[in-house]
Amino acid sequence: MREEGTQHNPAGISHSVAFQGLLRIGEVLALRWRHLQADRINIEERVYEGEFDDVKTDAGEREVPFDRRGLMKSALIDRWNASKHRNPDDLVFSTRKGGVLGRRNLLRHIKAAATKLGLSKAVDFRSFRTMHSSLMLREGARPEVVRDNMGHANIDVTQNVYGKSWWEERVDAVTRAVEAVSAAIQNAENARKDQPKSLSNEWVPLWVPRREAKIASC
Repeated sequence: MREEGTQHNPAGISHSVAFQGLLRIGEVLALRWRHLQADRINIEERVYEGEFDDVKTDAGEREVPFDRRGLMKSALIDRWNASKHRNPDDLVFSTRKGGVLGRRNLLRHIKAAATKLGLSKAVDFRSFRTMHSSLMLREGARPEVVRDNMGHANIDVTQNVYGKSWWEERVDAVTRAVEAVSAAIQNAENARKDQPKSLSNEWVPLWVPRREAKIASC
């Protein structure tokens, strides 16, 4: 049986992609209006195959802040305006009758949005989680901050599983390393050239003035 569609168009869902990476897909589908506060989202439950349950781990029960530009809040306001189900316990993302939206239904819209953005058709829910984690780390957020936003139990998961590098970052890292080595070699060569020498080629410390070094070597 074909699943009942959402009550808003794919563009409405694509606008919400900005925050979906911070939440696990089960958390997104279990999101209720009462979970939304003025400046944050309270993550308290998840849903899988239509069954609601507690979040994955203790760390998963968390508060996710809105961005300062208001992009996340704007996406949710658009969702509110398009929804016919606005009671506190109603789902933010639901079918036309207010039921639980299937993962495959949501994924279909996300892939359509990804195609419009020129992204790979292989994108899935995990892709957005990895993207958000990597971007926060790339922008200088402390691993502890990223861990808490993502709801990870420990930093190892944040850094080793969800933290990915960009090719440009790797190029920059190699460039900085090569430049540092080159600068060190150049500095060593300059120091050797500036090293005062006596007429007898006797080594003289740098802190000995050139004039005194020449006198000492006579």
